[in-house]
Amino acid sequence: MRHVAVIAAGAVLFSGCSQSEPDFAAEPIVAGVGSGDTDVGEHLEGLLQSVRTVPTSGPMRGRLGMAYDVNGFRQEAITTYRQAQSLDPKDFRWPYFAAHLIAEDGDYEHALELLDQALAVDADYAPAWLWQGAWLQESNQPREAMAAYQRIELRADPYALFGRAQSLMATGEVARALEILNPLVETLDHPYVHRTHGEALRAVGRLDEARTAMARGRGAEPLTWPDERRDERYEHIRGHGSYMLAKELSAAGRLAEALAILRRLQNHHPEEHCGRDERFFLACNLMNSMSIAYDRSGRPEESLATLERGLVLNPDFAPFHLTIANLLRAERDLETALQHVERAIELSPNSGYAHEQRGRLLFGLDRFDTAKAAFETALQLEPGKRTTFFYLGLAEFELGNYASAIEWFQRVAKVEPRFALGQVFLARSLLEVGRMEEARRAQDRARDYGADPTELRRNEVRLRELNSIHSGDSTG
Repeated sequence: MRHVAVIAAGAVLFSGCSQSEPDFAAEPIVAGVGSGDTDVGEHLEGLLQSVRTVPTSGPMRGRLGMAYDVNGFRQEAITTYRQAQSLDPKDFRWPYFAAHLIAEDGDYEHALELLDQALAVDADYAPAWLWQGAWLQESNQPREAMAAYQRIELRADPYALFGRAQSLMATGEVARALEILNPLVETLDHPYVHRTHGEALRAVGRLDEARTAMARGRGAEPLTWPDERRDERYEHIRGHGSYMLAKELSAAGRLAEALAILRRLQNHHPEEHCGRDERFFLACNLMNSMSIAYDRSGRPEESLATLERGLVLNPDFAPFHLTIANLLRAERDLETALQHVERAIELSPNSGYAHEQRGRLLFGLDRFDTAKAAFETALQLEPGKRTTFFYLGLAEFELGNYASAIEWFQRVAKVEPRFALGQVFLARSLLEVGRMEEARRAQDRARDYGADPTELRRNEVRLRELNSIHSGDSTG
């Protein structure tokens, strides 16, 4: 019943009451403080205490809303943002953040009303106009969307250009959309852009080009753009959500931020919990992620020491074995790395990634037959994976099975045409079976896509060798 009350209150607040209701806003919405995740509960309790101490503070109420928002308490966040707006009507963020939550539920009409309130406070924040265009497009209002994208400060923005192209396609003006998309795909290299480009090409009958563009757009997720103000919410993410954020930051090279979050989480899930049956999972994952972040930071000794402690605490945690294998491979200790990967496979036999790593190590040890078998197993577990296609092609090439290698590298090219190294090895395999013109075309594509000059030279040397052999045969 409490959640029903919260939803009803949120609906009333956002549907037209005035922006001066301190009596309502005086009592904060309470949620999450009894969460089983102490990292979440303690943070929310601290924010609630701040709100109770200064109940008329819009920024404090807004921070509580942000914490509810990013930790999954959606309806509580909507209501709390409205309270913050009633206390602090000049702050752009509160209707803006609430608009995003409501848009995520598909209520674009209501979200656009809130976005208008935010833009009334600050009409110069470009990402807000991009969202307005996107939500109008979702509401089947392409001409209104185009007007949002055509605001003077957005005219050269690649995201606005893409939005305009989508609006033009929705109104049937495909040729004009292609005028935007043809150059845009070179500067905004995103699968969703390529897929849209493919749809436009298909609509005008350019089917071969459309197939190439659609292949580059396979698996596309909707396009998003940088939004600094919205990212402010992530300061309040806690628990499992903050662990996932730390992993994203680590992968993006923002290692100091990632390590700070991981260390904070370890206050609630210390290393010793990794050895406990009932509490091991997050503690072990934190140690593994710390090790990866240390390695990416150029601190391999700390990375290795963390994993060694982890293996003492929990030798049956498969990710430890995979991560330590990666460290050992970097040190060229392939045999020991292989032992760890094989142990990971014993613990988690259905991990395609683990079988692929085993294949890579076997390949490095020149055991090409067994490497090929490992890659085949990985592909059975994770069908359609481009990296596995590529490694299977490498194994077949080393085994002298050039026709099979060509087939694998051609599959790589279908999945990711602009993968330069795939084009290099396609050219190399074609050379070995005498398909010179096709090899030259693949070599040209590899060069256009930015392949390593050393790899390109190897192909050119091999081409000269083969030409010399063929010339000798013809003159002999």
